[in-house]
Formats: sequence, structure tokens, C-alpha cells
Amino acid sequence: MFRTDDFKSTLCRLSYAGGLYKARAVIEGGAKRYGCTLIFPKADRPALEKHVRDCILGEWSEKGLERAKAGLIKSPFLAGDGKEARNKQTGEIHPGLGPDVFFIRPSATEDRPPHVRWKDINKQETETTVYSGCYGTALLNCFAWHNDKSGDGVSFGIQMFQRFCGVTSKSFGALPAGESLGGTGSVDVEKYYETIEDAGSAPESTKGGDGASALFG
Repeated sequence: MFRTDDFKSTLCRLSYAGGLYKARAVIEGGAKRYGCTLIFPKADRPALEKHVRDCILGEWSEKGLERAKAGLIKSPFLAGDGKEARNKQTGEIHPGLGPDVFFIRPSATEDRPPHVRWKDINKQETETTVYSGCYGTALLNCFAWHNDKSGDGVSFGIQMFQRFCGVTSKSFGALPAGESLGGTGSVDVEKYYETIEDAGSAPESTKGGDGASALFG
């Protein structure tokens, strides 16, 4: 199945950070995967849609675009106030989500855990410093898939997440420390890592956890 090249996302908010550090099986007996939720403002959706479009064209050609518009290829985009954004028992929207944002759920295979970085290019961070609620960028890719029961779809893969909140960076300027949301492959890190000059601190208590479509529309 087709896979796009890796690309760096726009600034986003991390949720369900625990999945970056421990691989889990979505269904009992299934393959374990790393994963998280990344939350974006609606204005940033076109930047990600471009890569999904490239993936659809690469796997299914022009006819794939028509199938996607008809809902016959599952989209990786989830509405910030949709069904997937809500607590199944109470119907309340999960922290950090709402009508002004959308989110994605990128994943990585168990044998290729994502790189998690902050200010040290060589240090794999923990949930103490890179936690649910912090802001940063992700190194992503899009891949096509087929399932005999679910049909066809496109999903995001994640290779790296770098925290930027609580610091000053050349790309985003000064960013405050993101408030904790309370829940919780081989890649050239040097190519995508951005040096951070300012010191910053994470909230004293941060916890990761298990987290929270129409295409081109």
C-alpha cells in the first residue's frame, strides 16, 4: 500500500501522550502500536489534507478522490465536537477539544517507537516533560490501508514529536507551557530537530493516558 514521504506538521497540541511511550493493542490479540492524539486549529486542516490527497492519488489514482468525497475511503480527520471527541458515557467533549479544532490519531508499529524530544536532541523524553496538553510539532506520514471488514482508508503514521511550549523557538516565538489535559522506525532526528534556546518547565503534575470526517470538505 502507498505511503507518503515524512513531513513536519504545523503546531499542534498533544493528547493521550501515554501512547507515545507504551505500545498497546487496540483490540484484544491485535498487534500493539504506539499512538497519540494531535489537536489542530481548523485553519491548519488544508496543510494536512494535501498529504492525504497525495496518498489517495498514489494508491487509488483520480478515482480515489471521487471515492473519498463519497465517503468510500475512510478519512483520518476527526471533528473536535464530533462523536469521537466525546466521552462515551456522559457525552461530554474531552478536554482540549471543541468546535474550533479537529484532531488526528497517528500511530507507529511496535518495532518503531516514536522519537520524543524537547530541548536535547539525544534525549528520549518522558511524560514528565512531554505530556498531554503540551504543544509541539510531529513528524508524520500518510499511508493507505485496506481491511476486508472496514474497507479502504488513509491514516497518519508518526515518527517523532517535539515539544515547543514553555520556550522560545525561531519558528513559533515565545510559547507558554501548555496546561495538562489530565489524561493521558528509523528517522533522521537531526534533520527535523529544532534547537531550543530558552529554558522552560512543565507543570509539576502531568499525567498521560488513553485518549480523544469528511475529507476535503
